[in-house]
Amino acid sequence: MNSVWSRYKHWLFYSLVVIGLIISLTKFTYSVQAIIATVFGIVGILGVTYLTFQIETQKRKENKK
Repeated sequence: MNSVWSRYKHWLFYSLVVIGLIISLTKFTYSVQAIIATVFGIVGILGVTYLTFQIETQKRKENKK
């Protein structure tokens, strides 16, 4: 179980961030705070997406060696 957790924890983190943004978009209200939170959520998703793909790329390079 520990190896599964260590292998896929970045995908779990990515899914939690995406689910959090989807939930915040379903309860969206037109206010300045909501717009700022949405922008920060999108920036967060982009950052976590980049991190996830970097980790996957690194793992694939290590597996080829």
